[in-house]
Amino acid sequence: MLTVLFALVALLSFSLVTTWGAHPVYLANALTALVVAAAQPFRHRRPVASGMVVYLAMVAYVALLRVTPVNLGLSPVIAAVPTALHTLTRWAPDRRWGAAGLLAALMGALVNPQTVYSVNPHTAGMFNYPPFGFALACVLVVTATYLLALRARAAAESLERTVTEAARLAAARAVSTERLAIARELHDLVGHGLTVVKVQADTGLALGTAAAARESLTAVRDASAAALASTRELVALLRDTTTEGALAPVADLTGMPELVERARATGLEIEAAVPTAAELASWNDSWTALQRLTLNRVIAEGLTNAAKHGGGSARIAVSADDGACTVRISNPLPGDESTTAGGGEYRHEYGHGLTGMAERLRLAGGRLEAGPRDDAGRSFLLEAVFPVSLPAQNSPTDQEC
Repeated sequence: MLTVLFALVALLSFSLVTTWGAHPVYLANALTALVVAAAQPFRHRRPVASGMVVYLAMVAYVALLRVTPVNLGLSPVIAAVPTALHTLTRWAPDRRWGAAGLLAALMGALVNPQTVYSVNPHTAGMFNYPPFGFALACVLVVTATYLLALRARAAAESLERTVTEAARLAAARAVSTERLAIARELHDLVGHGLTVVKVQADTGLALGTAAAARESLTAVRDASAAALASTRELVALLRDTTTEGALAPVADLTGMPELVERARATGLEIEAAVPTAAELASWNDSWTALQRLTLNRVIAEGLTNAAKHGGGSARIAVSADDGACTVRISNPLPGDESTTAGGGEYRHEYGHGLTGMAERLRLAGGRLEAGPRDDAGRSFLLEAVFPVSLPAQNSPTDQEC
C-alpha cells in the first residue's frame, strides 16, 4: 500500500516537469520521490536498508529546498519519515536502529521544509505562519510513531517468548512421558525375570544339594535369557523409525478393551470379538514383550485405519491358536469408494498407511494381508498373523465386547 501511495507522489512530482519544463530542480524533486517509493517494497525484508535510503532521500530533499529558486510546495513525500522510523523501530534486528532513527527524525522535525524555506532567500516570504508550530507537529508525529512501533515490537517479542516457552514445556512433557513409558516397559520386561532369578538363587542356597543347585541355576539361566531377549526386542522397537517418534503401546494386553473403546469414542461403530480378561492375563504371562507390543499396535493402527478410510463401522476379531495370533479387522468403504480400479485391479494407494504395521509384523516374524474383501471391492479386510508363545492351557474362545 505504501509503495502505491509513494508512487503516486512520485507521479505528482513528475507532473511539475511536464507542466513547467525539465528544470533541474523539478527533476531532482521527482527523483527524490521516486527513490522513496522504490524503498517501500523492502520495508520488511530489508528494514535497515529501506530506512537508510528514505532518510538519505530526505536529506537530499531538504538540501534541495535550501537552494531551490522556485517554490516546490510541501511535498507529501515527507510522510516517508515516520513510516521509515516505524520500520526501523518495529522490524530492525537491533533495537538501536530504532533509537537512531528517532534521533534523526527529531532533528528532521526541527530542520523541516518550512524552516528551510524560511532561510532560503528565494522562498523566505512565501510562508506567513511561524515555523515553530509546524516543527512541534512534526515532533509529536515522530514521537508517537516511535512509541507505537516500540509497543508493537514488545508485544510481538512477548508473544514469541510465550510460544517458545510453550514449545519447550511441551517437549519436556513429551520427554517425561517417553521416559515413564520406557521405565514401565523395562519394569515389565526385567522385573519379572530378576524376581525369578532371586527366588531361584535363594532356593538353591537354602536347599544346598547339588541337584537343587543345578535346578536353580537352570531356572536362573532361562529367566535371564528371557529377560535379555525381551530387552533386546524393546530396544529394537524403540529404534524403529516407523513409529514417527512415538513409543509403541504399553505391552499390557489387558488394556485391549480400552483400545477398542478409544476407537469407538471417535464415532466408529465396532463389533468386537476379543479374548476374555482371563485369557488376556494368561497371554500377558506367556507372551514376549515384542509379541504383546505387536498385538496392541496392530489393533490400534488397524482401528485407526478403519476410522479414517471406512464407512463408519468395523468388525474386529482377535484369536490365538496353534502358536499363532490372528487379528482380523474389516470395514465397509464409504460411498462409491472402491479398493479396485476399473479393470478389477487392486488399488495399492489405500494401503500406504499400513506400511509401518507390515514392517512391525515382519519384525515379530508375522505377515500382513490387506485388500478388498469381495470382487466389487466394497469392503476392506485387514488380517495380521504372527507367532506367539501360548500358555500351557489355552482356550481360544472369544467373547463379544
